[in-house]
Amino acid sequence: MAGAPNWLHVDTEDESPRQQLTTLSSCMALSDVQCDGYVRLLAADISLDDAAEEPSATLKVFRGLKLKHEQPLPGIPTAIVSLYIDESEPKTPVIAVAIAESVLFYRHLKPYFKYTIPAQESEDLELEVWRKLPVMKTDTHPGLLDSLRKIDHSKLSRKSQRLLQMGEEEREAFINTHKDSPVGRVGSIVAMCCLKRISSDSNPPSHLVLATDIGHVLILEPQGFNLVFKGRTCEDETAVPSLISVQGTFETDFCIVVATRNGGVYLLRKSQSEGQEIFKLGIPLTGLLLLPIDQTIIASTMDNRYLCYSKRGKLLYQVQLAELPVCLLPLPMTHLGLTLVAIALKGGVVKFYLQRYLVDEFALDETVDAMLYGRMGMEDHVLTLVTQSGGIVVKILRRVSRFEPKTGDLGSKRSGGDQKSIVDVSILDKPKKSSIFVEQAAREKQQAKSTYGSFQVELWRLRHTAARATIDAINSSESTISGDLTHAPVKLSAEVCGSGPAFRLYLTVQNLSTFKMASNLVVLLHADRRHYTIPQSMARLPSVLPGVPLRVDFEVVAVLDPMDKLPPSTLSPDNSLIRVMLMKAGQAKPLIAAAVSMPQSEAAF
Repeated sequence: MAGAPNWLHVDTEDESPRQQLTTLSSCMALSDVQCDGYVRLLAADISLDDAAEEPSATLKVFRGLKLKHEQPLPGIPTAIVSLYIDESEPKTPVIAVAIAESVLFYRHLKPYFKYTIPAQESEDLELEVWRKLPVMKTDTHPGLLDSLRKIDHSKLSRKSQRLLQMGEEEREAFINTHKDSPVGRVGSIVAMCCLKRISSDSNPPSHLVLATDIGHVLILEPQGFNLVFKGRTCEDETAVPSLISVQGTFETDFCIVVATRNGGVYLLRKSQSEGQEIFKLGIPLTGLLLLPIDQTIIASTMDNRYLCYSKRGKLLYQVQLAELPVCLLPLPMTHLGLTLVAIALKGGVVKFYLQRYLVDEFALDETVDAMLYGRMGMEDHVLTLVTQSGGIVVKILRRVSRFEPKTGDLGSKRSGGDQKSIVDVSILDKPKKSSIFVEQAAREKQQAKSTYGSFQVELWRLRHTAARATIDAINSSESTISGDLTHAPVKLSAEVCGSGPAFRLYLTVQNLSTFKMASNLVVLLHADRRHYTIPQSMARLPSVLPGVPLRVDFEVVAVLDPMDKLPPSTLSPDNSLIRVMLMKAGQAKPLIAAAVSMPQSEAAF
């Protein structure tokens, strides 16, 4: 595409030490975990070190590209999402991490709750075998294990599957250890995503959609941790889900698209708990999306194809790719009114498609294993990529970007590329700036003196105008009886009690009308803070009936010198005033404005 590239490359050469990640797209999320308006990157770093006994994972939190927090995880996660579980203020996101058959919830980066999927009923034959194994002799165990092998392996509980894989010398100890544990078939979570409960604002409460390896699709309500939807991918239990995509809201209607390991794609709805087969391919999928606007299903396959289907299973178009697609990512761009699809290919090329048309592309030095798009730091449109060696690459969408169909290859366009498209990593900490703001900032820098002088003149003119309007409004209302003919006439009287430094100011409001009620009244007190302190300076009054006076009181405390307990020297009979304003709700001009002269306060010895 001619002209400047659409993506700014964030330079991370100065970051020391440079962070490394081994993760998947499903194990990355963006969240305002500290509730400070700064969106941080969360990722599960999966350690596959050969020296370790078994793989391990760590939840890492980045501010910009600097590691700020680490949280060890009890297992290898399959997905990480950030969601809001209620509408209480301030809104605090919860991090959900799916590991095996459980979902771990973290709030403020601390463990909050653990939810485990309910176990399924086991086969009667398996229950009978586990009842006999602990009490029968060892020489009868081979016969019992042979009866277990007659059951479909996918229908066995985990401890039965593990028992069948052990040698004879290990079985006795395993049986004695697990003889009292329940025999239940629990599915592991293989995919997880969020489903908004409502779409009233930008951060509505959400539910979790869970897909298990036994073909179940569950929707978890995370506030009470209840299952609000249970469905199945299909009747065939060998169809194990691998990918999932959701659109819609739970309160109205939603669609769940599930891809299985054998290449089938199924559709579930709110009113349809059994999956309907949309299409079936003879090869596994590497990516699956349900686009929000046109409700089309996007899939990438291991035979280098990019496919688009309708919900009825009709192939709308397909694109033959040059390399194997590794991951697929939707890029919603609401400011442009379109949704792009990013495809990371083997070798480092990342292509962007608008429907069937290639609109943009760039290339990195190595294959991209994971991608994430959204608001990061203070920038709205940030694309984060994790390469095969663990490097983190960050690109920011230009504000004047254009996406048009293009042709050509990337033979000479590699990660460094155009120097004009490289920005510093500190851009993630800055608020977004439009081109108009940048030009205005440049002009102010060149003409700083005249700009500052003009600003001060306008500021003092504004202050003078506001002060004059305030004085005019108060002076025109200085009376003890309201003169507004559109409202019931009201009379205000005041009485001060006490010898100081604490006084009690009593105000009596009387409705002089014979038939009209005075309502929505507010009393506002104002005093010089150097002389008096009023703990509660405003009070909303109930409706004042004709002939029934209303009496309210306020506490007024005179300010005394902390050393000699005397009133300040600036206090005089002329400025020892408390201004009382009786106002009508929704009106700027007070009905009554009066000044109450305060008595001299006695020293508080």
